[in-house]
Amino acid sequence: MSLTLDMSRIDSALEGFTIPPRPDMLKQVQQEVEKKEPDLKVISQAINQDIGIAGFTLKVVNSPLFSLPKKISTIEHACIFLGLNRLIKLVNSIILRFTLNAGSEEIFTEKLWNSSMKIGNASLILAQHFDLGKDFSDDCYTTGLFHNAGMALVFSQSSDYPNLLRQAYLNNAIIGEFEEEHFETSHEVLGFLIAQSWGLNSEISNVIAYHHSPNIMLATGEASEKQMFAILKLAEHMTNSTEILTGVNPDNEWEKFSTQILDVLHLEDFQLLDLGETLFRAGIDNIYHM
Repeated sequence: MSLTLDMSRIDSALEGFTIPPRPDMLKQVQQEVEKKEPDLKVISQAINQDIGIAGFTLKVVNSPLFSLPKKISTIEHACIFLGLNRLIKLVNSIILRFTLNAGSEEIFTEKLWNSSMKIGNASLILAQHFDLGKDFSDDCYTTGLFHNAGMALVFSQSSDYPNLLRQAYLNNAIIGEFEEEHFETSHEVLGFLIAQSWGLNSEISNVIAYHHSPNIMLATGEASEKQMFAILKLAEHMTNSTEILTGVNPDNEWEKFSTQILDVLHLEDFQLLDLGETLFRAGIDNIYHM
């Protein structure tokens, strides 16, 4: 059955927090995309309004992740080589990072976004490796980038959040419950609200809402949600995200649910070494590359 969030949790989560609205530039791009014959020049001009966003987009497009035959120098060419929908998903994710980062130079913020970028990259490569389709692979990438966005909001309200998060992992706590006890919300719920506000699809939104609730997702999620969730958790594990963010190792969530997560992807433990090589060849350091 399809997952839904309790509305009382949503109402409670919004107290004291402001969900960043979808930027006008993205609205402008989406309006053009939805036309019968979208104009790539109009879309490119809209993205190029922000030099930082355009430059970072081209940097990502030219990374080993996308394996393009030649270097891309303009947003318009990126649209042609990547495809319009894929580029828009990428830009969406990049703008979220810029929006929530807001010039912060905090160490935790840098760790958060570096980790999210690494998880997003790994999710894309893993989904491509399993031949799950171009659109689904792109959605896995978006999920990896967006899934911890709620952490940035919590951190903006509490500078002690990194220490509390570390304590939660050390205590083997359920992260969402731990956060709700301290902040009356969780980064999962806040991330869900951001995803909804920014027009992400229901699969991505639901996986974000329950990404620290494997027992719920694996029992009640749709097949595609379970796959996306499994890709996300495998990417987190392989890139050692918990230790990067909190300094805690091992990740007790993975230790407890790894067998079920791997089952969704029809994987055995011994195959992770080969996957580690696949990620490394794509430029992604991971715990399985020796």
